[in-house]
Amino acid sequence: MRIAVIGAGAMGAMFGARFARAGADVVLFDKDEGHVAAINAEGVTVEGRDGDLHMRLAATTDPAAIGPVDMALVMVDGNATAAAAAMLADVLPGAAFVLTLQNGIGNVEALLEALGEGRVLAGSTYNSGARVAAGKVAHTNVGNTTIGELDGRATERIATVAALFEGGGLPVSVSDNIMGTVWMKFVLNVAINPVAAATGLRSGQIARTPSALALMEHILDEVLAVMAAKGIRLPIDDARASVIDHAWVRYNRPSMLQHIEEGRRTEIDTLNGALLREAAALGIPCPFNEAIVLMIKSLEARARYKAEMPVIDEAALEAEARATPRPPG
Repeated sequence: MRIAVIGAGAMGAMFGARFARAGADVVLFDKDEGHVAAINAEGVTVEGRDGDLHMRLAATTDPAAIGPVDMALVMVDGNATAAAAAMLADVLPGAAFVLTLQNGIGNVEALLEALGEGRVLAGSTYNSGARVAAGKVAHTNVGNTTIGELDGRATERIATVAALFEGGGLPVSVSDNIMGTVWMKFVLNVAINPVAAATGLRSGQIARTPSALALMEHILDEVLAVMAAKGIRLPIDDARASVIDHAWVRYNRPSMLQHIEEGRRTEIDTLNGALLREAAALGIPCPFNEAIVLMIKSLEARARYKAEMPVIDEAALEAEARATPRPPG
């Protein structure tokens, strides 16, 4: 089986290496030229608690160089899903399909719009990773991945994909309610990720800090209200307890915290921002989610300002400000 991994950051590179270990022919696609060059020169190294995995894989920044594949694993940032979907529509053979393990909602829908019914599988993963250096990533938590057909059928291709995970040493399960599983991961990420990014606290610290835990629970109240109004069927009975239990036992750096610390754009628009869009359509107020979106966007702006002006010249800026009338409104 030949597989293209679209978005070969920490998670994409880890899955690509694991699939290659299972015997797949893997090509990685990423826009980071330094990362791709390092992979082509030295291969991918995945640092894990049970030892390191090193695999020689092809990598490219050119969509035309991906070549014919049987499956594409989509692991790009949610902000880039629409562009990735359009690219895949151009380069994938007609019989090829995609699997998305991305966080957030709207990714499946964007892929369906570009590729059509029957070519999209969905999933949710509780593995986590971090970029160490160009060509090197850390597999910081080995967790279960759940995958499934959107219509819930047990198909030959879903069994083949599950076997890839198993062959790569990754726990996997197949669900007949995969969108419920995707929404459950959405609830988890909406509740934990922005609180971690805004406070700098790790998951276990949030669960043990009353103020941070209260903020997380207010965010949870709102997302669960929206899901109840939409009639989303989750795979577990008590989503609130599941999120708090998850936070209690984890001390990883959630991806949104990593992005803020690295001065990168976050996925807030496909997480809490997406929730606000769903809530607005239903007429449900979500003031805590609105506030956390504004906070994360402000932190993103702080990173941009710092990149543009590493040293603040207060006098010059204030003189310019006094000479520039404030826009009305």
